[in-house]
Amino acid sequence: MYRLTNYVFLFAVLYLFILEAKMSDHNLIFIAFILSSIVAFAAFLWNWITLDAIKSIIILGTIVLGFSGWYTAFALIFFFISGSLLSGRNKVYRESMEVTYLPVYRDYGRRDGYQVWANGFWLAIFCLGWFLTGSAGFLIAAFTTIATATADTWATEIGTHKPGKTVSILTLIPVQSGEDGGISLKGSIAAISGAAFISLFLLFSEDIIPKHAAFLVFIFGLSGCFIDSVLGAVYRKKNWKFSIPKDFSEGGNDGFTNSLINWASTGTSGILAIIITYIFY
Repeated sequence: MYRLTNYVFLFAVLYLFILEAKMSDHNLIFIAFILSSIVAFAAFLWNWITLDAIKSIIILGTIVLGFSGWYTAFALIFFFISGSLLSGRNKVYRESMEVTYLPVYRDYGRRDGYQVWANGFWLAIFCLGWFLTGSAGFLIAAFTTIATATADTWATEIGTHKPGKTVSILTLIPVQSGEDGGISLKGSIAAISGAAFISLFLLFSEDIIPKHAAFLVFIFGLSGCFIDSVLGAVYRKKNWKFSIPKDFSEGGNDGFTNSLINWASTGTSGILAIIITYIFY
């Protein structure tokens, strides 16, 4: 499935490059492709992504920088590096302490193509929407999806590192740290910090969108993180089962569902940001 996503977005890039982009756009798209390729191969050598994720990273990076500009790209790089460093730190900690309380799918080291598009699908859509329409709502939505992904990743990685009390977001009943739908004070503070950091990138782009849009990114980015937790709790309660693609290799049904939930939460937060932007701005 992620390979089909690669092909669809690659076709979109080529179509827009040939038929819609100006000469200045061509230069930025070409630079985006080169830099994304360097980042993707470096991430693979650092054991941050799998081999099959390289193409996904290159395509996503080309879209984000090439079609929405440097500020969005810097925000994405910040998310990617911070999330990878936190995951790497936790992996070392879990191995040294022989931690066994986390689900298998939360103990991965490398991100695969599914995980790239779980967090990057809607980001790519909104970046392309911004390029085609010039509407600020799409750019705000793009930042919002990054804020949601950052908040969720920080909440998970920091909240499950030497965890404190964790409760279900639906029932407030204590649950195991790392369980779907579980929240903690430590994780919530991490989520707030992650969303806040991403919103700060908008303060440098006031020539494109107003500074107060950073508040929207923070609010909806943080909301997306809690939407993710709610969906995770519902999944745990309903015990949903999905048909898992043959090329999905990490974590079985739980891992695949986690990717779907990430996809849904980033999309929901971004769409809400667009709606509010059009209503009030």
